[in-house]
Amino acid sequence: MSSPASDATTPVPVVTPSTAPAADDEAGGRGRLDIAFGVVRRIAEHAADSTEGTVRTERRVAGLGFGEAGASAKVSGYGDQVDVRLEVPLAYPAPIALTVDAVRGNVRERVQTLTGYAVRSLDVTVSALSVPAGPPAPTSRVQ
Repeated sequence: MSSPASDATTPVPVVTPSTAPAADDEAGGRGRLDIAFGVVRRIAEHAADSTEGTVRTERRVAGLGFGEAGASAKVSGYGDQVDVRLEVPLAYPAPIALTVDAVRGNVRERVQTLTGYAVRSLDVTVSALSVPAGPPAPTSRVQ
């Protein structure tokens, strides 16, 4: 007769991995996430540029065109809070206060959602008013 431990009908305990997360799987156990202020700056600029009522203006140096420029941001802060300063060109004519409020809301929401930083202050300077480019003006011809 065989011993009970070697009997084929005796259940053998099976060890399975625990479904509970290990300590290293917890957010604090994996390390830190730091998001550079340069990244926050780009998010703020993109959010401002994508707000209705903002425009891109032609960059010119000594009368020569060098592409386009939109919103420009500077970001500073400490811990989980940031301060954002924006310079934004707006379309003319448009209600400036309403457009700036929309820019503030869009930038604050995007920065907080994408980075987790709380926006402590958000200063907006209207850097230019620009008539959006339309169709070229007709030229008169002498006949």
